[in-house]
Amino acid sequence: MIKHNLKIFSQNVRKNKMLTDIILETRKNISDIILIQEPPWSLLRHIPSHTNPEGDPFYETPNHPDWSLFIQNDSCTDNYPSVMTRLVGTTVLSHSTL
Repeated sequence: MIKHNLKIFSQNVRKNKMLTDIILETRKNISDIILIQEPPWSLLRHIPSHTNPEGDPFYETPNHPDWSLFIQNDSCTDNYPSVMTRLVGTTVLSHSTL
C-alpha cells in the first residue's frame, strides 16, 4: 500500500529529552515523518577502543520502538547532527524508495 498524503511534523526541542519523548509518543498515530531540530544527546556508554583504555564515549538520542531513526551519526558530541529524521514504522514499509 502506498500512502499518498504524508503527514510531516517539525519541532525544535532545544535539546530537551522529555519533550522529544513526548513528541515521539504522541505523534506516532498522527504523523508519518518527524523532523526534530536540536535533538538531545547523552552519553550512553563507553565502547571498546584500541587507543583509549577507558573506551570511547558513545552518544545517543532518545529512542522509540514505533519510529525509525535516520541520521548521520558518528557518535561524537563535537559533530552531532542538529536535525534528526524519524519515520513511523508503517511509513518505512509503505515507501521502500525512501
